[in-house]
Amino acid sequence: MGNFISSIQPIAKMALSKIGETEESTESSAPFLNVLKDAVSEYASKQEIADADNQALALGESDNLAQIQINTLEAETALQTTVQLTSRVVNAYKEIMQMSV
Repeated sequence: MGNFISSIQPIAKMALSKIGETEESTESSAPFLNVLKDAVSEYASKQEIADADNQALALGESDNLAQIQINTLEAETALQTTVQLTSRVVNAYKEIMQMSV
């Protein structure tokens, strides 16, 4: 019985050390604005690639349909991600504004 209780103490120390690590990682995380800017810039770059591919296909300069479709789908996915991030930010803002102090 004594061995069982003594083995619990190191677990408690380990849990306390993880709490400190969590606080440090929160402080070093990037602001949400940077995450949103990165999502928008990623969408813009993927959309430019997809537009260039579609233009090349229309002009007959490219025949790699698989890569064109992949680039178009990547741009679409980046757009959906950006829209979801934006809508979640707006919803969080609305929720915060409705809180009573």
